[in-house]
Amino acid sequence: MIGRPTASVEMLEARASLLAGLRSFFEARQSLEVDVPVIATAPASDPWLDSFTVHDPAGIHIGYLLTSPETYLKRLLSEYPYPLHSIGKAYRANEDGPHHSIEFTMLEWYRPTATRPFEEMICEMQDLIETLTEFSRPEVVSYRDLFISFFGLNPHDAEAKELVHFASHLLESKVAATMDLDSLLNVLFATEIEPNLVNHIVVDFPVIQSALARIGVVNGESVAKRAELYIAGSEIANGYYELTDVVEQSARFEMDCQRREALHRPIPPTDQALLEALTKGLPESYGVALGVDRLLKVVTNARTLSECMTFTGHL
Repeated sequence: MIGRPTASVEMLEARASLLAGLRSFFEARQSLEVDVPVIATAPASDPWLDSFTVHDPAGIHIGYLLTSPETYLKRLLSEYPYPLHSIGKAYRANEDGPHHSIEFTMLEWYRPTATRPFEEMICEMQDLIETLTEFSRPEVVSYRDLFISFFGLNPHDAEAKELVHFASHLLESKVAATMDLDSLLNVLFATEIEPNLVNHIVVDFPVIQSALARIGVVNGESVAKRAELYIAGSEIANGYYELTDVVEQSARFEMDCQRREALHRPIPPTDQALLEALTKGLPESYGVALGVDRLLKVVTNARTLSECMTFTGHL
């Protein structure tokens, strides 16, 4: 029936327990919970994210519903260099289905640290899963090793034409042939590798997928210092050793716009507020975004995301 809750009472209890556990976990680690707006003047530039636009009753453009609280949290971090986190709603257009929702609950946290930030981030992600769920400590595995084991190719020096053959088994050959390197890597990883990740943290992504993460060198190869948590074949969290160079960040924004143009996707305004925060100075830090509904789904072994949410109001 339209308008009824999509979650059972048992699920609501499990949800409340998980949220309480998350808050307790970060309180014990001296992280400050902050509340941030869900509307901003600029959306995420990521070529694969679609943002909702917000207009007032007169049709005047107000801003964008955020796909994550990142811009506000980094702006806070530039002013107050303390561990902080936020639990709230995020919105992504054109993401709906058994494992996606256009409105969802996101936990995002940032921790300033000058001592091995990437390693500390991975350890904290492992601690969270080990502390709050019945899953064991997630195993760390490199993107490179996974890709080689599945496709026999090193993703850090592979070319698009080499990946078309593998993608042609999943898509029409003509479609695969028109895709760029990033698109091919995304399709192959999501369809062939992700379903096999039962409790893993994947690290050191291809540079082309660096997004807002720093570039590092591992075994002589340039890699994006990202770490993604997967449980039961589902991506649960995504962490970055944060980029703090405003010049590099500005260049990344421009590259995203060029890719969006090539993909015939809307080109958003640049997040000038974030660039100003980076100019002021962002401390050495890491940040992680975690899908609370997805974590609840794997913890309760639910079939769909909607049954883990109190209401799916857009339906």
